[in-house]
Amino acid sequence: MGYDLSGRLVVGVASSALFDLTESDRVFRTQGEAAYRDFQERHRDDALAPGVAFGFVRRLLALNDLAPSADDPLVEVIVMSRNSPETGLRVMRSIRHHELDITRAVFRQGRSPHEFIRPLHVDLFLSADERSVRDAVDLGLPAGYVLDPTFADEAGDELRIAFDFDGVLADDSSERRFQDGGLASFREHEELNADVPLGRGPLRELLVGIHRVQVVERERHAADASYRPRVHVSLVTARSAPAHERAVATLSSWGVTVDDAFFLGGVDKDGVLEVLRPHIFFDDQRAVVEATRRVAPSVHVPYGELNRGILPADPAVDDRRTLPADAVPPAPTRREAATPPAPAAPAAEHDAEDEPARERAEEPTRPAGTGTRELPLVRSVPGIGGAGLVGIAAGATVAPVAEPAREAERRDPAPAPTAPAAPADGGAAAPPTASPEATGRPSGAEDPGSTGTTLLSRRDAGRAGAPDRVSVLGPAGEPKPLPVRPSSNGSARHH
Repeated sequence: MGYDLSGRLVVGVASSALFDLTESDRVFRTQGEAAYRDFQERHRDDALAPGVAFGFVRRLLALNDLAPSADDPLVEVIVMSRNSPETGLRVMRSIRHHELDITRAVFRQGRSPHEFIRPLHVDLFLSADERSVRDAVDLGLPAGYVLDPTFADEAGDELRIAFDFDGVLADDSSERRFQDGGLASFREHEELNADVPLGRGPLRELLVGIHRVQVVERERHAADASYRPRVHVSLVTARSAPAHERAVATLSSWGVTVDDAFFLGGVDKDGVLEVLRPHIFFDDQRAVVEATRRVAPSVHVPYGELNRGILPADPAVDDRRTLPADAVPPAPTRREAATPPAPAAPAAEHDAEDEPARERAEEPTRPAGTGTRELPLVRSVPGIGGAGLVGIAAGATVAPVAEPAREAERRDPAPAPTAPAAPADGGAAAPPTASPEATGRPSGAEDPGSTGTTLLSRRDAGRAGAPDRVSVLGPAGEPKPLPVRPSSNGSARHH
């Protein structure tokens, strides 16, 4: 009988989430496919630096010291990569260098590995390839998109995990109730159904698997009082009383518990997470993740109504410039009192048939205390003026919106984007080369053009070319604004 993965906590991780591939991606973008292959060959024995999910993975694997035997681990981690087996050699050697107990891998040579989530019993798939993640979630599979190439880790084996509730652990039926009937209807519905568990969300099985490990820890502590449990799970949701009761009832129906629960009623999550310092945080709102990524490794779960119709950008037509190798800002540390520099976009794994990750232009430092207000649907993206999403889709001029508390700091309008300079020889400027990893298609596939893009954060809005990065389309392809929620009164947002 073969090795049975069922009953274990199984995490699939792309090399773009496990390691920092910024330098490799730069070579692919600036020098091309052949140079990239040569670069990986020459650096095969040079260990890759840890990526944004490295600390989470390392701590998960350390929990296998609780297993009854080395042949029967509690946790399995599988590399699931777009790399070819040849270029994937550097990834596996880097795993050995960092002494990670990972022996299983899937290398798909330019194709997304998400199709193997179900047969491998994967409870979570982490990747810096947003299209692969969205494809997986659309199929009902547990996947999350990591936004950053790396995040400074700390020593120790304690593992702190934080989850949003609606659209992450539970389904988004309550969200749809809000959209259909408004706040009053939502509150009435949640009170009437306080004892009725919600359906399963994309990461429900991940929480159940983590809980199994916590049960083993409690048994160890009961037998050995000197053992200190290492796994700590927090629920960080914008639900508030009385809607919080249904969240508690849902977790209880699954037979799981959490160590902390924060029912914030619309209060920004980044301040809470800065104190909690989780090693990973999951949320279904892109705007929330954009705000929390400066204080914790943050993962976007593009599930449900909030993410419907908002598609990742197509880098084949993206007019962004490529960052030089020395332009990647350092990863923030967990104990910094001041706001760290805004992190660069993640670099995804790739080979000759593979597509490198999308890089972002340099971003200004996000001022402390100006976190994106956690609302699931917004009238306009933070940092964008009255034209709103419709104006963006139509190419309207974008101007930043000053927050009242910082009006004096923002008197000068943001400079208008400047057109790229023409080449010295007077010819037309060539657009940046798009690789298969960025487009989600194998090499040689036709480019159908952009199908939309992700929601802008305040930092995104300040970039040159930002108006081209948002479009929300109606049934006939016409631009339309996102639905609007009223201002929070303590329970307006229920995630």
